[in-house]
Amino acid sequence: MADVVRLEEWRARGPQRETVRREAPAQVLLFTGVRYERLTPAMLAARAKAAAAQRGGPDSARSS
Repeated sequence: MADVVRLEEWRARGPQRETVRREAPAQVLLFTGVRYERLTPAMLAARAKAAAAQRGGPDSARSS
């Protein structure tokens, strides 16, 4: 019906871990969530301009 596992015996059979050497104190990073920003029309225009420049711009054929 149930298997009884004696943890002390079970742990003794496995490989032993190395002792932990604490060379420096631990650092904890808390992730508090996702940052949301409201896009303004100026930010959208700057994105569109950057995307157009990356594609070569609307007049890239005429610049040769």
